[in-house]
Amino acid sequence: MGLAYTILVAGLGSRVEDFLVPVLADQGHIIHTAVGPTAIFATLDTQFDLLLIDLPSEGELGYLRELRDRCGCAMVVFGPARNDRLLVAALEQGADDYVQRPFRTDELLARIRAQLRRVQRNRAV
Repeated sequence: MGLAYTILVAGLGSRVEDFLVPVLADQGHIIHTAVGPTAIFATLDTQFDLLLIDLPSEGELGYLRELRDRCGCAMVVFGPARNDRLLVAALEQGADDYVQRPFRTDELLARIRAQLRRVQRNRAV
């Protein structure tokens, strides 16, 4: 087992990927969950290493910039496939990565590990 990181698994819509919570917890991470913008912003008094955000549609894009500004941690967004405009916009609004749904869990976990390696390098500086 590697280092434990604090991760927020959150949904800007009406859901959150509950199956990811036990997978990430089994890897030794400290997991918090929140659904909806109000709940997500209320959790930001906690110091997170990574935000894992479900972005259901373009209607929630405006929240990403504020999340980036208020948290400053790594942010991986997952959302609908075949929507290149949403993918590019999410990255432009501050996401560090975008994973299209349906995603393979192993791919998402690899992308999460990549972001956490960057977090670890920044801690060492």
